[in-house]
Amino acid sequence: MKISEEERERLRRAHHLEGKSIRQLARETGHSRDAIGKIVAERPCLPEPKKSPRSSPVFGPYQARVEELLKENERLPRKQRYTSHKIYECLQLEGYEGCESRIRQVVGEWNRERHRFDVFLPLEFDPGQDAQCDWVRRLGAYEIPV
Repeated sequence: MKISEEERERLRRAHHLEGKSIRQLARETGHSRDAIGKIVAERPCLPEPKKSPRSSPVFGPYQARVEELLKENERLPRKQRYTSHKIYECLQLEGYEGCESRIRQVVGEWNRERHRFDVFLPLEFDPGQDAQCDWVRRLGAYEIPV
């Protein structure tokens, strides 16, 4: 049986603050002493501290130019679009002294934001309207899907 996080916290508090023994908690809750011992020994989950946005003194002035090139990319034919490397080369000509990996990171974030795909296609049919089946033709010991 899975023990919820609320239950885990309640057991930790009972052991550390109220001074109840592991054996007593096991009797009260019905869980094994080993399980209670592991829960009491583990550290409680602490929320991750919020990260403040870091300044980027090298890339900051070129951020708007990269976004401009990426917007232009959407209008260009597929074969003429800018790659991350081509964007990096354009920025170098304009005086950018940073690394190419930072450009790749920004382009990746841009693509993930704007090109989110559904993982599945929801299929909804009225009862009795459509049916799906897989046909298999049997040839001796082999099965060949049609």
